Order: sequence, then structure tokens, then C-alpha cells
Amino acid sequence: MADIKSIASFIPQNRLEVEELVTSYHNMSQVNYKAALRALKQTVNRFRGKTLSSVRWVYNQRLMLREKVVPGPNEDSLTAGIRSLNYAIRRAGIDAHQIDALFVVSESYPYAVKSSTAIAGKAGLTDLKFGVRGEFACKPFGEFLDIGAALIDSDRCRYVAVTATDASQGAPGDDLEFSASFYSTTIILGKEKGIAAIKGRTSINYDFSDFIRKEGQAFPEHEGQGTSLAFRGMILSTLKKHLERYEDLTPECLSTKTWVIHSPNGSFPNEALLDISNHFGVKLAEKEFDGNGKMLGIKPLVKVSNLAPDIANGYSATVPTALCNAMETAKSGDEIMTVLYGSGAGSDVISIKLLADGSEIANNGVPTVQEQIDYKQKISVEDYFKFRDNPDQAARHIALLEIEPTSKEFYEVEGCPDCGAVYFGDSWTKVNFPKFITPKKFDKLVDHCLRGIQRDQSDAKRICGTKLKKLKVAKRAKIKSVHFYSPGKKIKGSHPESPYWAMFDQKMIRGFNYNPRICNFNEGEEVKAVIGRWRPAPKDWVPILYVPMYTQLRRDYK
Repeated sequence: MADIKSIASFIPQNRLEVEELVTSYHNMSQVNYKAALRALKQTVNRFRGKTLSSVRWVYNQRLMLREKVVPGPNEDSLTAGIRSLNYAIRRAGIDAHQIDALFVVSESYPYAVKSSTAIAGKAGLTDLKFGVRGEFACKPFGEFLDIGAALIDSDRCRYVAVTATDASQGAPGDDLEFSASFYSTTIILGKEKGIAAIKGRTSINYDFSDFIRKEGQAFPEHEGQGTSLAFRGMILSTLKKHLERYEDLTPECLSTKTWVIHSPNGSFPNEALLDISNHFGVKLAEKEFDGNGKMLGIKPLVKVSNLAPDIANGYSATVPTALCNAMETAKSGDEIMTVLYGSGAGSDVISIKLLADGSEIANNGVPTVQEQIDYKQKISVEDYFKFRDNPDQAARHIALLEIEPTSKEFYEVEGCPDCGAVYFGDSWTKVNFPKFITPKKFDKLVDHCLRGIQRDQSDAKRICGTKLKKLKVAKRAKIKSVHFYSPGKKIKGSHPESPYWAMFDQKMIRGFNYNPRICNFNEGEEVKAVIGRWRPAPKDWVPILYVPMYTQLRRDYK
């Protein structure tokens, strides 16, 4: 039977305090209502006339939301997915090419056509037999675990990886914006004894429109109070069916399990536990009251992995990440009841039994979920709006890497010391763009950086013009330090003497089209250089430059 070979999560470091976002919208409702954007009027109007303390209470105490993870200007569901996939491969201790199937689960795919399983190439999954993406709200993770196990049990696959990843999706001003988060988790299944066994799975499918995004809509929307009713009702129905299906599961044993329940916010899992307690007559949760008889909330009486208060709702990655956290802190022999909810599309219940201690599961230097939760960087609401509304403008910085070569093989490239562009071979790119004729007015700029020449050759308002330098880029190297440089500003001391502008593996994400979409660089990390064309080109500009290195903005951003 197929077992879970490894599990690993990736949680980016950018965090936004939900209270600050609430305060920002509340202030807009009090001061600048008439000038509010049309998309924000519903939220602004909802806050108008209410005290700030009462609005904060809803999100902090009622929904238990403290912080959400925010994608940087160059981060999306695939950049997070590739990181968790690599983490899981490292923990499994296997070669990436041994993985025969990759299933990607998400609600926020950056590509409408190309399958998100294209990220397999960035992780070295070169022998895939199956590459499939699933879109069933937050629910397909359970289905793909079952399908993956079946492929392994039938000897059609050696290892199967299932990656759940989502970037924040919530319309500006909508309730979802306060809880939508960003992280990823990957599970690898294998035939030999692993870290955990899947003991059973039960699923129901339904269509309740508590959460929906129609074709062409930029953001999903939901039905308010109906979300809670659908959530609790479908979870209870699926659990009842699960207990009927597996005779070894009784209501009495439910109190001995560790629970992982889909958490669109911090309070919903506790409400579901209370419903289960009332239905089966077991003590899983109870209401809490103060001395005056006022209800304070619901207190779980069993071990629950609920990450929503710390990192909010990662949509399809919410349950897998909470499961990873539960497994990293569990003991061999512990049993986990994993409950997925598909936002009106149905629910899954999966019984999992641990075959190893958490210390064995969290191995090979991969950071645990808790370590990544603790390692964070707070960003302001202003920066969050920049990332959300105009990510291309927000990503102005260039990451310059000082590296220590670990091999004797080098790329010979031409690089611009000002804007960070790298040219491959002929700086006029005649090889790649033979029909492109350089305007005579720019003849004097031969061997200079030509970033910014327009297609119609009429002008070059953003041309760089800096003299290019010959650079050697090591094919394999260790990162000594990371520097940040803004092309629009001459910052003394911001440019190292020997910068490198090449793309490095696992940092160039978005499929195979060589977009400069970069995750964080880590000092001491060993990397392999990759040179590729920058595509797609900005509108109306000739893509003659190679690989401007953009990175997630950190404290260097001003």
C-alpha cells in the first residue's frame, strides 16, 4: 500500500497585520467615503458609522485573524509551489527524476492554458508520466492523494507528488481580502514504508454557491453567512459517512485524534468541532463564558492544528499546511483526522496514522512550519497596496549576488553595471531578432546597454546606454551575499565590485518561458546558473535584454 513518504511546506516571510488593514478601510469609511473606489464602497459602507473597536473585534476576536501572508511583487502560486516541492523532495531523500506523477492543486493559477505542472522542470522532475492540475475549490487535495496512491499500488508510478499552493485572492474591500493568504505544501507518496499511512478517505460532492468565481472575474466572491452553514453542514455530513464506512472508527475514539480542519478563519474549525461534539455526544469542544455569562468563544478539548490566526487562509494549501504542522509535532502511532472543505463543492475526510515521530518527519534541514511562521517580516499597508495593485511597478529593485564559484565552468556574458541587464553574445541580439534593425541615431551605442528601444524605432525614452562589461558567471556557485540595487537611483556603495546577473535554478520559476519571477535568495545556498531570454516583453518594447534580476522586496525597499 502507498504511504506518505514526506511532507513539507513553504511559507513566505511577508506578513500584513489584519488589524492594520481593517484600520485602513475604517479610516477610509470615516474620512474619504465619497472618493472611495467603486469596488471598495461595499466594505467602506459596512464600516461607516461603526466604532473601530467593534470592527476590530469582528476580525480579531470573532474570526481570530491576526496576520496574513502576502505575496511580494514577483511571487505567485507557482513560486511557492516550486519551493514546497523542492523541500518535500529533500525530506524524502530521493532523486527528483524518480517522481512519476505531479498533481498541482490551486485556485489561483497564473496561467489560463499551460498546466501548472510545468513547475516540474524547475525541480528536476524530468520523467513525469502524469502532470495534472486540479480546480475544485479547496477540495482536490484529497482526490489526488487517492489517485496517487492508486497509481503507486498498481505499479504505474514509483513516487507521486501532490502540491497544494495558493496566492492571496480577495477583491479589494471584500471580506475575503482580510483572510486570503499565501503559502504551499507538497506531499510525496511512495510504496515503501514512509512516515504516515492513509487509513481511509470519504468524500461528498455538492454545489452550494457560498464561494464562486465566474469566468472572466478577477476575484472570487462569497455569500456571507451561507459560508458558515455550508461549511459546518458538509463537514458533519462527510464525517458521519466516514464513520459508517470504516467500522474501526467509533464516535468514542474521535476524542483521541488530532484534528486538522479547513480553516477559512480561526473560529470555523472550532465551530465544526462543537457541531461534531453535539451530534455524536463526545467532548471535542465546549463554549467559554465570562463571569457575566457572555460567550467568549469555543474552546477545543482535543489537539487541533489551526494555523489561521497566524497565517490566515491559504485556500487549497490551508489543510495540507496544517497537516504538515501536525505531523511535525506528532508521535509515532498518533492518528490525524484531516477534514477538507471545498467552498460549497463538498468535503473530504481522510484518516492518517503516523509511522514516525515528528523529529524524523522534519529532517534534512528543511524548516518546519512553525519555524517559517516565526521567521517573518512585517510590511505596511501601503506596501501591500503597491504589491496588490501594481506589482510590476513595485518590483524596481535588482538582486545582485556575490557568489563563490564551486565549479570551474563559466558562462561568458555581457552585463550592464547600471540596470542589471545581461546580454548573451551579440549585444544587438541579431541572432535572436534578425529582423530587428537598430535606428541609426543609436549607432553610437554599440556595445552599450540598449534596454528600452521601442518597436517602432521612433524613440527610446527609457534607454539605458551604459557601457557593457564582460562577466564570467559560474555555472555552479555558493551565494556569499545578496545586494539590492535600484536602476533608477545611483546609490553609492550599493553595487558590489563583481556583481552577477544570471538567473539561478529554483529562482527562475514561472514555467518555461523564462520570466524573471524570483523567490528569496539565501546566503550559503548552492545554486546552478541558468541563462535565458526575458519573456514576455513589456508592451511595445523590444525584448533585447537578458535577465534583469528582480526579487521580493524586503527592508531595502523604500
